[in-house]
Amino acid sequence: MTSPPLHDLDHLLAAWADARRLPEADAERIRQAIVPPVPALEATWWSEFNSKISTTITRATAIPVPALAALQ
Repeated sequence: MTSPPLHDLDHLLAAWADARRLPEADAERIRQAIVPPVPALEATWWSEFNSKISTTITRATAIPVPALAALQ
C-alpha cells in the first residue's frame, strides 16, 4: 500500500486542523457562549402534554350541537 499523495485534500485539511485546533477548555467556553443551555423538563411535562393532546383530539372529534339536532 502506498502513502497518499501530499496534495491529497483530506490529508491537507487534517494537517491544517491539527495545527489550528483550540484547546478543549477554550472550545467548550466558546460553545457555551454560543449555544444556550438546554432547560431540563419539568417532572409533569408528559402529563401536561398528554392532557393537551387529549383535549385537542376530543374537540376535533366532537359532533357539533347543530349536527346532533339534525340527527334527531
